[in-house]
Amino acid sequence: MSHFTKITTEIRDLEALKNAAQNMNLSFEHNTGCRYYYGSQTRENVIKLPGKYDVAIEAKDNGTYDIDADFYDGHVERFIGKNGNELLRQYSIEKLKIEAKKNGYKVYESGASIKLINKNNGGKAVVNIGDDGKINVETSGFKGQSCMNFGIIEKALGSISNIKKKPEYYQNNVSEVHLEEWS
Repeated sequence: MSHFTKITTEIRDLEALKNAAQNMNLSFEHNTGCRYYYGSQTRENVIKLPGKYDVAIEAKDNGTYDIDADFYDGHVERFIGKNGNELLRQYSIEKLKIEAKKNGYKVYESGASIKLINKNNGGKAVVNIGDDGKINVETSGFKGQSCMNFGIIEKALGSISNIKKKPEYYQNNVSEVHLEEWS
């Protein structure tokens, strides 16, 4: 085990967001009307909700996206969670799957946790995505600083707010040799 990481989800990948919306039985559309309390406006990215309001996904200058919705009467909240937290959680799961597979990890979903195992070196990570979209990661099976290679995946999920290194982080990355192999 080498480190714990806390991450705040940032939407950066519209394909992962589209997958998340589909998992929630919602449609993701481009250049269409987004219904608000005060009327409809054409938006570049819209998650269509049943009923009276929708959710716009607005691009920011820094390459991330914000959720823009009319949370007025609880309608939007019923579909994407308070402040969009359920949508953020589903997005994090989809983005994690994409990045993990791209970086050589097998993905195992187990209740509230997602477990990743590196096919090449056996390094592991357990990722917990909270109801509020906050992500906690714990790596294991790495020696020394090699756990930081997992940081590529962590950075893809959002803004890293805290990394706590474990004692194993400071160990040398030396392969163990078993005496039986020399007999």
